Amino acid sequence: MATTVVTNNTPYYQDDEYLTLAEYKNAPTAIDYDNLVVGGTQAQQDAELNSVIGRASSWINTHLNQSLIARSVTEQKRTRMTPQGNLIIRPEINPIVAVSSLSYGATPTNLTVVNDLTPLWFEDDKVIYPIAQTSLSYSSQGPLAFGFPPSSRSQIYVNYTTPGYVNTTGTGSAGSKLVTVKDVTGIQPGQIINFYDGQYSERLQVASNYTYGANPVTLTTNMAYAHTNAAFSGMPAAVKEAAILVVTDFLKVRGDNSMTMAVTTRPSSGPSVQDIIGSDLAMAKELLRPFRKVR
Repeated sequence: MATTVVTNNTPYYQDDEYLTLAEYKNAPTAIDYDNLVVGGTQAQQDAELNSVIGRASSWINTHLNQSLIARSVTEQKRTRMTPQGNLIIRPEINPIVAVSSLSYGATPTNLTVVNDLTPLWFEDDKVIYPIAQTSLSYSSQGPLAFGFPPSSRSQIYVNYTTPGYVNTTGTGSAGSKLVTVKDVTGIQPGQIINFYDGQYSERLQVASNYTYGANPVTLTTNMAYAHTNAAFSGMPAAVKEAAILVVTDFLKVRGDNSMTMAVTTRPSSGPSVQDIIGSDLAMAKELLRPFRKVR
């Protein structure tokens, strides 16, 4: 007899990078990234730098106990209704950027889908849904369309989908308001977005009438420059800077602790690798502190 296997498909980390290759190369890092592979070609150097960016991004996720990069994650939890008739949900991903779906019920196999999410109230690290307004009650067979919701002592199962900060790539023409992006997850009407594209970087805003999930993305003003697969991100600048610092830290492997000889003085030791690397990581951790999730 075959055994039924039930899997938990709720990932809390992901392997997407916080930086593109071009973003790091355009950043003032004072680190040589052209000799990561001794005698290697430019393609090999770029591949290794991409690998380091990936490892640094994984370190950030581990340090934060979550990933900040936008993705549609469906979480499932048990919660309870407050005496005021509100359903309070605390998603694993914080800060909460958006909620695109919500279901709840007395049993995990019989959930009511919330079709209108406009009553949702965002507050700090939680989302509040006024369940009492739905005038639902429950029986052993599931929800009933009459009566008051269950009491605050009743256990309620919920699942919901939340994205993080959009951090993708986009392509658009100078003078155009349309950007075709690789992934639309997390893009919201009125949101401020940055094109990180070296000297052609610019700060833009998503149109207020943008439909969530639509591609291309409509902007409020024309782009000043043309962009081709450039970083298109709503990620806080502090997180971007922290990612640059962590990548730089990971690249510091040789030569930082060499001996130096000053004229008319005795030999002295150069700055220790521990001090140099530690300062970069310490700064990165400080920049990431507001986004760290305590478990």
